[in-house]
Amino acid sequence: MSKDSGWWDNFFPEFRPFFGLVSQRETNNHVRYIMEKLNLKPGKKFLDCPCGIGRVGLPLAKKGIKVTGVDITQSYLDEFGSKAKKSGLSIDLSRADMRRINFNSEFDAAGNLWTSFGYFENESDHQLVLKKMYKALKPGGKFMLHVINRDWIMANYQSHGWQEVAGVKSMEKRYFDYRTSINHGTWYIIKDGREKTFEANIRMYSFHELIAMFEKVGFIDIEGYGSIKNEPISRERMMMFITGARPRRK
Repeated sequence: MSKDSGWWDNFFPEFRPFFGLVSQRETNNHVRYIMEKLNLKPGKKFLDCPCGIGRVGLPLAKKGIKVTGVDITQSYLDEFGSKAKKSGLSIDLSRADMRRINFNSEFDAAGNLWTSFGYFENESDHQLVLKKMYKALKPGGKFMLHVINRDWIMANYQSHGWQEVAGVKSMEKRYFDYRTSINHGTWYIIKDGREKTFEANIRMYSFHELIAMFEKVGFIDIEGYGSIKNEPISRERMMMFITGARPRRK
């Protein structure tokens, strides 16, 4: 196994059906919010990393944003590319680990969306992801991290969960390690009568921890909200939208 391999290699191709739990209306609302917070307008360049199947990147491209998508899951990139082609859109797509991207001052804005953060064993790798996103931005560019809120998780923690979509079922058994703030999940995914088991371990963060990480990288003007209505982050808000800017050159 290479140093860039992990639980995500086998998990995400099987997890694909559960993207269907997010409605198109919710996606559209997120896209509008992202455009507002990142000051995205037609002609601007946006880095979507990881981009998944283009749930956000494709609608942005349809609005005239020049989207570059990066993901580690090839089947997601294939789907994103196929949808873009059918829509007559030109989108740059590449397969890479988010720790290994090497863009330099290329984008007006960037996003790591829908809890695509905290996957790695070493804490330094999470800091590295933020550093890579910062480096990818043009001076004055803005970054958004959209991630689940550890404090909400603690207030609402359940040791197991169950969901079903399009005939595919999943059950997750969870254990939260308070020493590391890592949620250890064992997923059982049942499709066509066959069950597959996966481990998925995600480091959960509180807002104050992410502020410190953003500041360490060099981001300024750091803001955080608990919803697309700009409500404050609290234990009552499941998700966090955190933005920061790369300083303009003096």
